[in-house]
Amino acid sequence: MTCASIVRIATEADRLEIWRLFLQGHRENGMFDLAVEKVDWWLNRMLCPLPEWDTGPRGAIGVIGDIGKLEGLVFVTFGCYWYSNQRHLEEFIVYTDPECRQSGHAKALVNWMKDQSIATGLPLVTGIISNERTEAKVRLYSRMLPKVGAFFLWSPKGSGCVIGSSGYAAA
Repeated sequence: MTCASIVRIATEADRLEIWRLFLQGHRENGMFDLAVEKVDWWLNRMLCPLPEWDTGPRGAIGVIGDIGKLEGLVFVTFGCYWYSNQRHLEEFIVYTDPECRQSGHAKALVNWMKDQSIATGLPLVTGIISNERTEAKVRLYSRMLPKVGAFFLWSPKGSGCVIGSSGYAAA
């Protein structure tokens, strides 16, 4: 049985469960090899207080569930495209534990991102890069957000990329 679809800000006490959900999400949707030290650097920045002088990346992780029993997570940061000085919220991951996918968690996580966008006054940039249940995810996002494009990936054989390799059968 799942908990209520209520998103809260993650704390350091959620670290192990965030890792568990992130690793599940990476197994399901990751395109490139996992760099544990890089993920841990980002988690440290989001979960631990930063000194005032630190002007590095900022963001937030929202989670659903109790400490030790998370059922969903969302990770957003402040981003900026290479051609602009205008900032936006950039989504890193939205993930619901497979055991909890019949809940309203995915909708709650997307709505939380929209709430963060409203609170900061920044546009939200989010999307779906997946090879598993992609169309269902796209339908959900299409009901909740305006569509502004599409992603495509080509990866030559031997590049180490899991999705989009030249050996991938395309229609």
